[in-house]
Amino acid sequence: MIDVLAIGAHPDDIELFAGGTLAHFQRRGSRIGLLHLTRGESASRGSPELRATEARAAADVLGASQIRILDLGDGALRDDDRSRAAVIGVLREWTPRLVLAQLPSDDHPDHAAAGAIAKSAWYLAGIRNVAPGSPPHRPRALWFFPCHEVPHPNFVVTVTAADFDRKKAALACYDSQFVRRSDTAVLTRISDPAFLDGMHARARAWGSMIGSPFGEPFVLPGPLPVDDPQALLR
Repeated sequence: MIDVLAIGAHPDDIELFAGGTLAHFQRRGSRIGLLHLTRGESASRGSPELRATEARAAADVLGASQIRILDLGDGALRDDDRSRAAVIGVLREWTPRLVLAQLPSDDHPDHAAAGAIAKSAWYLAGIRNVAPGSPPHRPRALWFFPCHEVPHPNFVVTVTAADFDRKKAALACYDSQFVRRSDTAVLTRISDPAFLDGMHARARAWGSMIGSPFGEPFVLPGPLPVDDPQALLR
């Protein structure tokens, strides 16, 4: 049903750290989907209902074919049977070829748990006798996107200026998180304008390493297979 599924702990995580890559895939004809594992109910600002509205608007900007918001517990996300079953169900329903997920070693416990859940579900979804009742499906590849932690990546995806503009437009949908409209509003790390400035600078820095306007890094759980080495020369 889709080609690329991005999995994140909270609404806005995917857009922040992999939004340019999703824009790249969608621009080149891939069908993309977004899976938020929690409603973001523990955030300092914005209700779960408002964040759901923002998440759907951001998905529209990115051209997503599918979006789903689960309720697995903001601040209490765990790689357990309940979480695995929920993600296995989505993997088998949407049958993506590629999964993007947060790095399982990230400093934020929910981010790390989201990556661990994605990895567990990615593998288990391909086993017929796990959660029987739906056909098994294991996506061909799993890529991790760093958030707080910045390890040495296996590769950096080219993000054009147009892709990055769509990423910024998707993030602009999360008004409750990134915009502080009055001095009495709660000031958070991500509502400080310097936060998005830093995001922009990091994307520029990754892009400069590969000769692209912007870039987004990814880490693989294993070696990257190269079926056609000649393609690397093109």
